[in-house]
Amino acid sequence: MSKRIFRHPLLIAATSLMFANTYAVAPGFYMGLMTGPATNNGGEQQAQVQGSATTTTATPKSTQIGSRIFMGYKVNQYAGVEGGLTYFSGINYDTKGVQTCSGTNVRVRDFDILGKGDIPIGSSGFNAFGKAGAAIVYQSTSGSLNPDLTTDCGKTTYTNSIKPTFSIGVSYDLSQSWVADLSWNRLMTSGPISSVDLFALGISYHFVDVYCGQFLCG
Repeated sequence: MSKRIFRHPLLIAATSLMFANTYAVAPGFYMGLMTGPATNNGGEQQAQVQGSATTTTATPKSTQIGSRIFMGYKVNQYAGVEGGLTYFSGINYDTKGVQTCSGTNVRVRDFDILGKGDIPIGSSGFNAFGKAGAAIVYQSTSGSLNPDLTTDCGKTTYTNSIKPTFSIGVSYDLSQSWVADLSWNRLMTSGPISSVDLFALGISYHFVDVYCGQFLCG
């Protein structure tokens, strides 16, 4: 009986401590960085063979790294707007040892503007979120992946296009200023690569008054 009575104060104390250590991040400006592994959804291409008016099959490798720097404004606990710059390592194509007339890679960069929606998960400090918007995608494709059998090699192409991009993830309020998150992000592209996916760990700093928290100071 005494053990049972003793357990209840411990349970109450532990619960109180848990809620005391949760934070709510106030509206305002923020900036951050996210990075992680990336994959692409490109298909097989024909690459121009060196010294021959022929092509060979080239298959894109799916292992990449992506990083994004971003800044935004949290309007309230449910909505915000965000902009960012994303860099992906080059997408290299495998030709099974066949020598091509130039490199076999595609490079993708983008600048995006997104709307963000947050759903707080109780008072746990966790939030589920989604982002969607448009990106200006800059893409370069090596000359060998643009075969021109009338010349020694095709020309490298550079394209700019506006494409949709979207994300889903979960975040955790480490403090009233720092937020960590895990997310899946998809960027639609053009040409041989239909889309690129980034699986990222992010950290952001929110420029809020830590003494006010989620409430307005008088």
